[in-house]
Amino acid sequence: MIEINLIKTIVILVLFIFSAMPLHRAIKFFKGKTKFSKTLLITFISGIVISLISSYIQIYLGIITSIALIWIYKKAYKLKWFKAFLVWLLQIIFITISSIITGILLNLLLDISLFFN
Repeated sequence: MIEINLIKTIVILVLFIFSAMPLHRAIKFFKGKTKFSKTLLITFISGIVISLISSYIQIYLGIITSIALIWIYKKAYKLKWFKAFLVWLLQIIFITISSIITGILLNLLLDISLFFN
């Protein structure tokens, strides 16, 4: 029988890879230069940066972390500020749509609700 910690680790890795896909698509859409491995690295680094910011700053956290993410995308993918903002916005749209679809599928297939009780 497979150990539960191994299953948890595999699920975390798969979710991490899936979380990088919207960013990768958004970068490609706006003609940014990236490979999926670079997108994974930037996703990991930006997660660390956002976690550090959120552990030290409590006021206006959403605005500060959003600006930090846009700056990371600007530097990492050599985009202008406006395109980096559009990548950030498109990533949020992709995540929202995929979350809704995943929630509907889980609800239909497994009778598990992510959004409603």
